[in-house]
Amino acid sequence: MHTALHLKYRPRTLDELAGQEYVQKTLINAVESGKIAPAYLFTGPRGTGKTSTARMFAKSLNCTRSPKPTANPCGECQSCRSIDKSTSLDVAEIDAASNNGVDDARSLIERSSFAPAVGRYRIFTLDECHCLTPQAFNALLKCIEEPPAHVVFILCTTESHKVLPTITSRCQVFNFRALSITAIVEQLRFVAQKECIAITDEALVAIARTADGGLRDALQLLDQLSLLGVEITKSHVLELLGNVAESDLVTILRAINIGNIFGLLQMSRSLLDNGKTPKLILSNLLTIYRDLLVVMASPKSHNLITGAISYSQLKQLAMDWDYEAVSTGLTQLQKSENQLRNAAQPHLWLEVCLLGLVTTRSEHSNNSNNGNGSKTPLNSKGKSQPKAQKSNLSAIWNKVLELATPNSHSLLTHAELVEFASGKAVITVEAKYFNKFNSNAEKVERMFQKATGARVIVSIKERN
Repeated sequence: MHTALHLKYRPRTLDELAGQEYVQKTLINAVESGKIAPAYLFTGPRGTGKTSTARMFAKSLNCTRSPKPTANPCGECQSCRSIDKSTSLDVAEIDAASNNGVDDARSLIERSSFAPAVGRYRIFTLDECHCLTPQAFNALLKCIEEPPAHVVFILCTTESHKVLPTITSRCQVFNFRALSITAIVEQLRFVAQKECIAITDEALVAIARTADGGLRDALQLLDQLSLLGVEITKSHVLELLGNVAESDLVTILRAINIGNIFGLLQMSRSLLDNGKTPKLILSNLLTIYRDLLVVMASPKSHNLITGAISYSQLKQLAMDWDYEAVSTGLTQLQKSENQLRNAAQPHLWLEVCLLGLVTTRSEHSNNSNNGNGSKTPLNSKGKSQPKAQKSNLSAIWNKVLELATPNSHSLLTHAELVEFASGKAVITVEAKYFNKFNSNAEKVERMFQKATGARVIVSIKERN
């Protein structure tokens, strides 16, 4: 039978504990010095190693190959093997969520009075101890404070604030922190190499970000992805998680940037038809707007990027945006996300929000062109960020030229796009071509519509 990766690569000794240096060092020193407390409280997010550490600590205390507690249990003696298999008579792992009553607590107190059968200590691990009732906590209080010399209690919880203060004050508290993305990626790469799983670095980072600091969740996801039987890429990770693909997010951002309302709504409907929820789409957009701000403010902060779009792609997109437009859009998305929860028609509300982002972007473009906008923000080195509008205008104009017929193309080469916002475009032409352009204004508007996917009103001015 296949063994799940998170179980197969579960740490066996305290030396193997990943990402919890303080906990690791303190417990090893406690074992080696023989200073064993009667009760411990392990707190922290799920999947960070609390119950695994409790089991490793139990093996360190009860390994019979060593004449005293050791930080390096053999893993082969009867005591170590029975702890690994959860069959030890001396080590009890109790699910407090289903054994949370006062009668269960009294039964535990009674069991604690028995001497160890094989090892040195009787160890009771209470997983999700915050689920115990106040009456059960009170029943355990005296036993935890003054247990028999051979008894050690290990309480594990993800919600330490729910544990009675009187219990917490009688325990040595160890806070298990969420693992860093780097630490999770290192562990995933090690496991992937051992299991001969082909996976890209981008996919490893995507898994690590999704795991939210929990190594167990990351290994479970890697295990699931390995069943695809192909090299795992970032797109595979996003697809499995149900997130919006990078290419789709880029398309949405570009449509917002150039005011392509038709293309924007079309992409929105396509995502909804493919099973993406309005909440998910908004949440993904919120993350991307936040990442754009990070790239604009601190161009070299690769490790701060959290969304689906790669750093290199974000850097390219940032060239076409100004800081104020992204900042305002981010605030708008935050408000919309809150309002979406209570919306009777979330699909409609999503479209309203997207149209609002187009309006916001257009307003900032107008302010920038009229010279009334705010100053361009500085990056981390104090240099001004590149102006987005010029490259944006150039991209739109090049698109119009690409779609133009040969005759129209030769005429359009004498013009320049100087402004584009809110469905309006302003082009300047040489004086001798002004009348010719005016007589073909409708034709120019049709070319703009073809290039942007939306109706555009074109104003033609003589170039000074």
